[in-house]
Amino acid sequence: MTDAPQIETTSSTEPLITVDVWTDVVCPWCYIGESRLHDAIEAEGLTGQVHLRAHSFELDPTSPVETTKDNVEHLVSAKGLPREQVEQMESQIQEMARELGREYVTGRPMANTRGVHRVMQAIGEAHGVDAATAFFMELQRGYFTGTANPFETEAVIARAVEAGLDEEVARAAHRGDSHDDLVESEVREAASMGARGVPFFLFNDKYTAPGALPLEAFQQALRQIADEARAERAEA
Repeated sequence: MTDAPQIETTSSTEPLITVDVWTDVVCPWCYIGESRLHDAIEAEGLTGQVHLRAHSFELDPTSPVETTKDNVEHLVSAKGLPREQVEQMESQIQEMARELGREYVTGRPMANTRGVHRVMQAIGEAHGVDAATAFFMELQRGYFTGTANPFETEAVIARAVEAGLDEEVARAAHRGDSHDDLVESEVREAASMGARGVPFFLFNDKYTAPGALPLEAFQQALRQIADEARAERAEA
């Protein structure tokens, strides 16, 4: 198994394609979708020409802040699903991840993610969307590979500081003293485009795509959008 490679978040030249993705750190389909998107970019020969920008979206705003549950227990209690069904779903997603060459741990902690989103927004405000996206995607990958816990406050603060954010600013954002309005603004923006869940993708500010598309669908979309972008540049 290999760690999920990163999609380019910065480029020395203007990217051919910009992909905005609304995502939550605990969303397994977001993890799968980002992996498929990366593979599609590579398959289409677009490495280094796609700029990924992460945006906030909470899958379950009602999740408790202080209490951390197992992800399976959370779905059993929150959705009323049989435990066997949830465990089977996790196994199926794990197999999808393995087919993509990605690690996927089926047993994970689960709690409210709002604090992580506020910290991401604080990083974005201080250092730009690329720094915020890198922070969030690394934390999400670590969550699903079992190497990071987004509900350990000190670990999240340490990662934010590594991203260049002042420690006190990070703590204030995490506990809810600031940046909640920016999280809410991004959630509303996604909803205004028809998003009812995540991942939700927006390509070049024109085309939306809900869900973790199949690899072939990502490739087709990237191919069409890249051809369109090249033609527009040729005419400019």
